[in-house]
Amino acid sequence: MARSAPVLSVSPTKDGVWQVNERGPSRMAVAYFPSKWGAMRHAVRVAKAKRRCRVAVLEDDGAVRLSRDYDNPDPSKVETP
Repeated sequence: MARSAPVLSVSPTKDGVWQVNERGPSRMAVAYFPSKWGAMRHAVRVAKAKRRCRVAVLEDDGAVRLSRDYDNPDPSKVETP
């Protein structure tokens, strides 16, 4: 049985901050950021640290605006700034 890839969704909240929700088979996490840039940077760093991951940017109504799949053969060798 194949494990599904975690999904990181980046979306605005009603009070003007941005949230990154991580949903996976064994983990759920939420992080809040004052800017979209900070939220996107966090989501991409997390995605690059995992073997497989999908990042999706959501609209205010929950529709997917864009998404990207990350497939890293060896996440332990990814350079972080």
